[in-house]
Amino acid sequence: MSSVRRNAFTIWLVVLVVVFGLGFFGLSSLVIGWFSAVEGVAGPVTDLGYGVLFGIILTTGLAVQLRAPQDKIAGIQQAALVVPALVMGSAVASDTQDLVSALIVTVGVGILLALHPARGEFLRKGGVISPTLLAITILGAVPLIAYALEMGEQARDLAGPPHHVQRLSTMAAMAFAILLTGLLAASRTRGWRTPAWSAGAAIIVFGLATSAFPDNPGSPGRGWGMLAVAGGVLFIVAAELEARRTKPMQEPSGQ
Repeated sequence: MSSVRRNAFTIWLVVLVVVFGLGFFGLSSLVIGWFSAVEGVAGPVTDLGYGVLFGIILTTGLAVQLRAPQDKIAGIQQAALVVPALVMGSAVASDTQDLVSALIVTVGVGILLALHPARGEFLRKGGVISPTLLAITILGAVPLIAYALEMGEQARDLAGPPHHVQRLSTMAAMAFAILLTGLLAASRTRGWRTPAWSAGAAIIVFGLATSAFPDNPGSPGRGWGMLAVAGGVLFIVAAELEARRTKPMQEPSGQ
């Protein structure tokens, strides 16, 4: 990788982390969301759900590329999954507002991928699929898809302002993104621990939000929130146990 391309990659990466993490409030929403006031469907749960999607899944997938990006193609794959998640969320909500965000992410991540030192691995099959992580993800797919469909139905029925409809569409996208990130972790492409931790952390944050604010718009209730936290912890623990078993044989240095 030439020094010019490497420098261009690093500069564009920093720009994207700042734009999505701060400009789009991806990371900051994970902090200020806990103190948001409820106004229509706006409130802590939907603010934190936005932070899960744009902060944990998108920005984290990009930020890990700052060190040894050649060993972490999974981070770029994770960030790219935000695009189909936004499209699916828009489809179930019959709302096109998030398609603008999907286009912005596509262009930004696409340019970064073109500069990435391991871009040839982006569509390549990973290692041996993890049956444990796949099983946990498939089990979690049922409530996640059900939640996304419920958010989509609420968005279609909402007579409020467009930006409130968009919030529900984004919550549907969040659920799809968590599911897709879990499947990515199970596929074990290089750097797979990033999507493993991101999927686990994402569902934990969402679970904590719904447990803390069970009556807020976008919350499936305290019971489901506690179950989500347990599922996220289980996913991370299972991933770390698998990483310790396989690292001597399969993990690249810098992983």
